[in-house]
Amino acid sequence: MRYRFRCEYLGSAYYGWQEQNEHGRTKYVTVQSALEEAFKTALRAPIDLVAAGRTDTGVHARGQMVHFDYDGEIDCKKLTRSINGLGRHTVKIRDLEVCDPEFHSRYDAVSRYYVYSIFTRPVALLRDFGWEIGHLPIDYDLMQREAESFLGEHDFIRFCIPRNDGKSTLCNLTRFELVKVSDSMVQWHIQGNRFLHRQVRAMVGTLFDVGRGRYPEGTVNEIFADRFKGERTMAPPQALVLENVIY
Repeated sequence: MRYRFRCEYLGSAYYGWQEQNEHGRTKYVTVQSALEEAFKTALRAPIDLVAAGRTDTGVHARGQMVHFDYDGEIDCKKLTRSINGLGRHTVKIRDLEVCDPEFHSRYDAVSRYYVYSIFTRPVALLRDFGWEIGHLPIDYDLMQREAESFLGEHDFIRFCIPRNDGKSTLCNLTRFELVKVSDSMVQWHIQGNRFLHRQVRAMVGTLFDVGRGRYPEGTVNEIFADRFKGERTMAPPQALVLENVIY
């Protein structure tokens, strides 16, 4: 039978989602390896977890979707309590349920929704969940105008870690909106059908460079066209949260 669940985790406690093996042994503690160990203990059998997306090291999640196969019936409420008790306090699961045997957490997803938080003044609380840019003068209206260049379908090869596996780097973004949360925080709300390795962080970093006047308006399109040769800022990971995966 196939089961699925949502999970949330503190990204700074793990080396990303995906399990990393070296010579048959786990090299780093990842979200996947931590959860699979808890499931193995609770079910007395190993299982393979498949997530909707492989979040980077330091990136958090609130609505990650995961599926797995298990030969047998499961008391979902009881197992949820067991996993949340056995596992680390930095990762929790919810909404465990039986699903269609053809359901796939990654391939069936219609879109992913991320939020990136920026502190606009020095902060002491919650600084591990946002990018503190202090009192730097930023043109947020300019950043929003520039962000609209990301909307629609584009080849994001120049906004990700290079890959040589032959897979497509086309992504279709439907939302890239800057929202003022308070006098000390703004958030980017970003949604698209898929995202590449470090893509969101690269995009936010570029908008930051434009907003602070390092580069002019139109820089995003220059990068898309491969006409930009300058160095770019990579936004830090701790401010990024995978909020939801939509099916």
